[in-house]
Amino acid sequence: MTEITDETQTNIMGLRRTVYLTIMSSVDYEECAHKMLKMQLKPGQESEVCFMIMECCSQERSFLKFYGLLAERFCRLDKAYEEQFTACFREQYDTIHRLETNKLRNVAKLFAHLLYTDAIPWICLVCVHLNEEETTSSSRIFIKILFQEIAEFLGLPKLNERLKDPTLCGYFEGLMPRDNPRNTRFSINFFTSIGLGGLTDDLREHLKSAPKMIMAQKREDVGSSDSDSSGSDSSSSAEESDSDSEDSEEDRRRRRKGRDEGRGRPEASQGSRDDRREGRRQDSLRDQRRRDDRSDRERRAEVATERRDRRGRERPRDEEDRDRRKMDSRRQDERREKERHRDYRDERNGRQRRRYARGRDD
Repeated sequence: MTEITDETQTNIMGLRRTVYLTIMSSVDYEECAHKMLKMQLKPGQESEVCFMIMECCSQERSFLKFYGLLAERFCRLDKAYEEQFTACFREQYDTIHRLETNKLRNVAKLFAHLLYTDAIPWICLVCVHLNEEETTSSSRIFIKILFQEIAEFLGLPKLNERLKDPTLCGYFEGLMPRDNPRNTRFSINFFTSIGLGGLTDDLREHLKSAPKMIMAQKREDVGSSDSDSSGSDSSSSAEESDSDSEDSEEDRRRRRKGRDEGRGRPEASQGSRDDRREGRRQDSLRDQRRRDDRSDRERRAEVATERRDRRGRERPRDEEDRDRRKMDSRRQDERREKERHRDYRDERNGRQRRRYARGRDD
């Protein structure tokens, strides 16, 4: 007996239509969750529910907290929904360049709500690699909105504490890279530019100590290579000692004669020693200049980051002043409009009174 399988996905389309109508007809998220739980979904259909919640959220003009609370409720009710939303985060981040700016913002705020309420685990951030090669403009905007939203609700100290959690640090290696100074500098500049420079204190300390660690590692490599070469030299010297014992007396006289001739030219040997000493002094001066230049560049970079942090702190004050000026101008416009209406009304009433008085006189 042949088994007939439906490849037209009619059931999936019907399920999506039902979920969409349920979401749009619900007054609040609790009613919506109650209705959707009564639908008696089959195993494996949780991904469709998560997809429809995310799709409906992205289609709104602005983010509605209704969708964040609805997704949080499903994650609390069943671990299958938590796993599906975690998988959706990775899928959305990989294909974030396909979304428009408005959809990108809504999706980022939805996942930010799930993260700061701990509805999904923070290990989903393991797919984020914050460097110049593996990010696009869309992914950087997504990360910016995500962390700004989390910092707004959790606060910068709690967010910093969460990122420094020893049980989660392994999952944030791509977000806070320490493997390459270039990637570390890129991450520091990114978080500083979005007003979250306080999250990069550890990265700044690591970047300062990175040259020392690299030099220590180089010294260890040189020491190991010297030990290997010394072992090979000792074996070769043993072989050479056997061959030297067979040298003739004539060879020894020839070497002694060469040494005597070398001692006969003291001025040349003294000049070569002075040249070597002068070369070493020039090399040390050149190294000192390089170290001074590097320290100056690091100092200028620190001053620039402090200025950017100060601008990031002063920006909210400027926005508040701008909003206050807008409110004052709006109130003044409303006051002028009311005065204009009052003058017009008084003038109209005066004309009516004069017309009435003229009629009575006639």
